Amino acid sequence: MSAWIKRLLSSATNDDHQRTVQSLYADFGIHIVERDEKGSARPWNQHELELISDTARLLGREFYQPFLQHPLHLWIDQHPGGGGFGNGWLRIGEPGRDLSVLYRVFLHEATHASNEYRGWPYENEYCTCPGLDWRREGDTWVHPRQQGRPPEPGEWETLPVDARDVSVAPGEDLAEMVRYYVHSVRNERAWLWPLEKSQPPLYLWDTSPTRFVFVRDHFLKLPGDHAWYKGLPADVEARAAANLASNHS
Repeated sequence: MSAWIKRLLSSATNDDHQRTVQSLYADFGIHIVERDEKGSARPWNQHELELISDTARLLGREFYQPFLQHPLHLWIDQHPGGGGFGNGWLRIGEPGRDLSVLYRVFLHEATHASNEYRGWPYENEYCTCPGLDWRREGDTWVHPRQQGRPPEPGEWETLPVDARDVSVAPGEDLAEMVRYYVHSVRNERAWLWPLEKSQPPLYLWDTSPTRFVFVRDHFLKLPGDHAWYKGLPADVEARAAANLASNHS
């Protein structure tokens, strides 16, 4: 291949890269960071950018709209290890060649960002509804089937997390809800740990209908024709809707 053709292809690739970076900012409010003062951030490749773009588009406007007013700074750390969100910045540890790391961390941490930017609607409006069942004891959130606590008896709706039922706080509970919702409806079986392998992905809808209806109808506000929309039996839909309306009557 001649040097001229190589330069032409390189220029076209750079143009695609810049267009995708600009689109992520203009369409979704996601500011792609490719270098920083400490030298920790590294440039993104086109496959990584397109994965974030496709995921944000599917999550929908209700999810990313807050970022249009308050941009989400998204960066990949050259060092591996999980991710985190704070002060408008979402860090993802080096995923290597495993794009699923990028996808899963973005789902979790961007949920924290979207929830925070909207004024924590889950904590302030919904988490104490029946079927979600959080309650406040002083400065602490507690749940009947909370991780790290002996589960209280009763027929509680549950969301398996780390071989327990619900996470340690409402914000983490919400992030896990969105993750499980998306992996369930997309049949992303490998990422639904610690779900018992004999169970189908949609088993979680049977154990946590109020949580999933909350994600579908209130946090993501998915239209009925969306690829990720799933309907439940009429009686279950009615019960979940009544649960979620209980704090809004």
